[in-house]
Amino acid sequence: MFQLVFFILFTSGFTESQGKKVLCSSSDVEISYSFCDSMDHVFFLSIVPCSFREGRWKVTLLWIPRSDIIFLESSINVWYDAGNVLEWKEVICSGFDDDYSFCGTLKGETINTTFEFSGLKMKLLKGIYTIFLRLFSGPSEKNLLLCTNVTLLIK
Repeated sequence: MFQLVFFILFTSGFTESQGKKVLCSSSDVEISYSFCDSMDHVFFLSIVPCSFREGRWKVTLLWIPRSDIIFLESSINVWYDAGNVLEWKEVICSGFDDDYSFCGTLKGETINTTFEFSGLKMKLLKGIYTIFLRLFSGPSEKNLLLCTNVTLLIK
């Protein structure tokens, strides 16, 4: 069983992707990432195991957001073989009766949470998947909180 752990502490801003860094590699997958925004980040993520053969993963997240998380919206685009295969937006925190414990976290407070994530219901084709994840702290895309590019190489 492999463990994916990464800790990123940026002390200066960036305006472009800082190059891919390999997070983990196993016999069936390699996962790499880069940030694509110009913000400083204190971010830790652990996913066990580093394999798509497993049906459930344990995810641990430690993050110090640079903005209040009263409202939080995610935007995910997944690309495979030069085609956009998924576009998904979801309001995660609305400020009213939210399901997640980190909703309501104030700027500078630490989010430290562990949860289980169910695996995919379908088998992924071999190849490269590029996932663009953006988080917004307001209903406008002007309030960018986090931007990452994740690459999955399915072997």
